Amino acid sequence: MRFLDAFRQKKPRGGFNSAVAKECSQPWSGGDGIDMERAVVIHARSWRKGLPAEYAYISSLHGLRGRDWFIDSQETRHVDDRNYEIWIIKTCEGARLRYYFDVTSFQG
Repeated sequence: MRFLDAFRQKKPRGGFNSAVAKECSQPWSGGDGIDMERAVVIHARSWRKGLPAEYAYISSLHGLRGRDWFIDSQETRHVDDRNYEIWIIKTCEGARLRYYFDVTSFQG
């Protein structure tokens, strides 16, 4: 049970190296994603981990994809030395919302 307690407390247990501890932490940080200056920063080593983190961020705000919200469009933009993905989603209530993700960690 001690092994699971380390994950519940979000603290690395003894023997974890820093790379493993980073993988166990929340996959995003930064702003709320409403514009490029406040983009959600995705922490991933590859698109296989980065893309699910983007879905998880939106789902944490709006519920289940395909039921509560739908992808309207996606766009990739390179600004200065950063890579961004811009998602436009449509909620089940009919609202169109735009989210900016800084994906430089896995598309840089």
